[in-house]
Amino acid sequence: MLSIRKRIVIWYTVWMVAIVSLILAALSSGSGMLVERRTKALLTEKVHGRAEEIEVSQGRISIGEDISFFEDGVYMAVYSSSGNLIAGRIPHGVPLGDYPENQVLAVPGDDDSSWYVYWIQLSFADDSSARIIGAIRVQDMSIFFSAFAGVSFWLIVVIAALSSIGGYIIVRRSFRPAERVIATAGEIAGGSDLSKRIGLDEGSGEIHQMAAAFDKMLSRLEEAFERERQFTDDASHELRTPISVILAECGYARGHIDEKEKAVEAIDAIEAQAGRMSRLVSALLSIARSDKGTLVPVRTDVDLSELGEIVLDTMEDDARAKGISLYGDIEPSVHLSCDHDMLMAIMVNLLSNAIGYGREGGMARLAIKDMGTEVLISVSDDGIGIGAKDLPRIWDRFYQADPSRRGGGAGLGLSIVRILAESHGGSVAVESVLGEGSAFAVHIPRSSSSTK
Repeated sequence: MLSIRKRIVIWYTVWMVAIVSLILAALSSGSGMLVERRTKALLTEKVHGRAEEIEVSQGRISIGEDISFFEDGVYMAVYSSSGNLIAGRIPHGVPLGDYPENQVLAVPGDDDSSWYVYWIQLSFADDSSARIIGAIRVQDMSIFFSAFAGVSFWLIVVIAALSSIGGYIIVRRSFRPAERVIATAGEIAGGSDLSKRIGLDEGSGEIHQMAAAFDKMLSRLEEAFERERQFTDDASHELRTPISVILAECGYARGHIDEKEKAVEAIDAIEAQAGRMSRLVSALLSIARSDKGTLVPVRTDVDLSELGEIVLDTMEDDARAKGISLYGDIEPSVHLSCDHDMLMAIMVNLLSNAIGYGREGGMARLAIKDMGTEVLISVSDDGIGIGAKDLPRIWDRFYQADPSRRGGGAGLGLSIVRILAESHGGSVAVESVLGEGSAFAVHIPRSSSSTK
C-alpha cells in the first residue's frame, strides 16, 4: 500500500494536471470560437463599408478609383441586378449561388478550402439595384490546433513534473516532524525509556500540535508508570515485613510449643501482624477500586455523632500507649446519608495519623459539625507538624514525611482518606506548622436523601 506521502503527491499532481488540461481545452475551444466570430465580423464590416461608398450617378453606378475591393483578406465584388460584374473580384473557386441575404455562410471552395460568403442588396433612388458580395477564407485552425496540442502536451508534462517535485518537497518538509514522532514512538516501543520526548520547535501546524500532545501523553504515561512502579515496590515492601514477622513467630512458637506464655506471645505477634496485613490489603483494595472507578459508597442514614464516639473509644488504648489525650468536639445527632464503613475509616485513619505523629503528653481532637449543605469532619493535634516541602505530598500513596516516627504505618492512611472522601463527592484539606501540629478537614456534602 502506498504511503500517505506518496498518495498526497500523486493526488496533488493528478489534480494539477487535470486543472491545467481543462484550462488548455477551454482556451483551445475559446480560441476557435473567437477566431470564427472575428472572421465573420470582419467580413460583414468590410462589405457594409464598401456598400456605403458606392453611389449612382446619371443612372450609372459610380465607384471611385481609390476604392479597394480587397482588404484584410476580404474579397469583394459588385454585381448588377442582371448578374454582371461591375467592380472587384471574387477568388476563383468560390461558388456563387443563391445564398440568403445578410447571412454569413461557410461554403467549400474548389481547392479544398472553405470560405465565408456574405452579400447584401444595394437599392438606389432610381429604383435600380446592385449586389455586393464579400468572401473571406476560413482560417485553417487545424494547424493552430495541432501546434497548440503539441505545446499543451509538453506544458502538461512540465507541469506534472514540477507538481510532483514541488509536492514531494512540500509534503516531505511537512511530514518531517511526523517522522520524528514515528521514530520516537518506535524507540519507546522497542525499549523501556519513557523519558524520551519528540521536542519539536514551537510551531502552529497540525503536526507540531500533535507532537506537543504526544509529548504531554508521554509525560502522563511516564508519571503513571512511575507511580505504578513505586506503588508496587512499596506494597511489596509493606507486605514483606509482616509476612517475615509471621513466619519468624511461627518458627518461634513451634520451638516453644510446650511453653504457654511464649506460645501466646508468638500468637499475639502473629495476630497483630495479620491485622496489619488485613488493613493494608483492605487499603490496597480500596485504592484499586478507586483507580478502576468501581469504588461506590453504599449509602445509609448514619448517625455520625454516635460513630465519632465509637471511633474515639476504639482509638483510646492506642492514644494512651503514646501518652496522648483524645478529645471530642462532636455536635449531637449529626446524620448523613453515607457509607458507614468508609466514614469510620476516614476518622480512624485521621486519628491514627494524629497519634502516630503526636508528641508524648500531647493531644488529638476529633470534631464533627453540621454545616448545613455539608458535614465537616476534622482532626487536629499538637504534634510534630508537617514541613512545607512535605505538605504537597502527604496525600501520595506510601509517602511518609517522617517514617521513623510513624510506628509501623504503611503511609496509605491519608491517601485512603482522600479516596473515600472523594467517593462521596467530598474534599480534603490540611493546615500544618512544623513543630506545632496539624489540622485535617474533610468536607462531605449532603446527598438528597440525607437527613438530620
